[in-house]
Amino acid sequence: MPTPVPAAPDRRRWTALAIVLTAAFMDLVDATIVNIALPSIQQDTGATFSALQWVTAGYALAFALGLITGGRLGDIHGRKRLFLLGMAGFTLASALCGCAAGPGMLIGARVLQGAMAALMVPQVLAIIHVTFPAHERGKVFGMFGAVIGLGAVCGPLIGALLTQGDLFGLEWRPIFLINLPVGVAGILLGRRFITESRSPGALRLDLVGTALATVGLLMLLYPLTQAGSPAGRCGASSRWAPPRSSWPPSSATSAPRPARTAHRSSNSPSSGCGPSRRAPPSSSPSARSAACSS
Repeated sequence: MPTPVPAAPDRRRWTALAIVLTAAFMDLVDATIVNIALPSIQQDTGATFSALQWVTAGYALAFALGLITGGRLGDIHGRKRLFLLGMAGFTLASALCGCAAGPGMLIGARVLQGAMAALMVPQVLAIIHVTFPAHERGKVFGMFGAVIGLGAVCGPLIGALLTQGDLFGLEWRPIFLINLPVGVAGILLGRRFITESRSPGALRLDLVGTALATVGLLMLLYPLTQAGSPAGRCGASSRWAPPRSSWPPSSATSAPRPARTAHRSSNSPSSGCGPSRRAPPSSSPSARSAACSS
């Protein structure tokens, strides 16, 4: 009986790897890129301190809550389908963030962006696992780890470059709009090069557990976020500004005042009395006149 010949690996697997690694890189960059642009966002939109916190926390919260559910949906309905759906939603949410007219719209778009990332990111490792043979997975997972580290480092750097560059006078908005060409290219290439796969023994969704986790995290994060804002502490201003540096000291406060060494002459017309009758400088006018008359 002839031994079955194992199927040859898909020659498109390296292109598929580049697509899914780009998606993972894009997610990590967006998780950290916004931190550098917070002062510019506040100046442009008038966001309060707590609103700025929700711009960052909303993304992380939605991503954490949907991560397990997104992976299970990929096992049930197809990993390629969920990956492309997540990337399309992530790109749309990035466009909404870039076009946000106020803090409320920006926070809502960031929550949507995190939820779409929760659909997209779990499919990355699953697609790698089913696309590459066992003897290549070690090398591929090493590349995945390198991309993860690079994305965490590059987020603040890219955010600083785009914010300080003020491309087309858009201030902070290019940090989100830069995802649009990357997302569109990823969708078009992913449809062609990524192979569809499903899990034969996929578990059903745990909707009750997801709802309980959502309520629990919101009950934990909301009071912490609101209590951390200046508006929640003794009626302080809700505006957030970077601390003022005390160096170099201003000339008005650092220069020593000249000592008063000159003494009035006893024959000076302005003194009005002799040396023994001169009133001390700190005495009142009535005391001075009494001393001179005596």
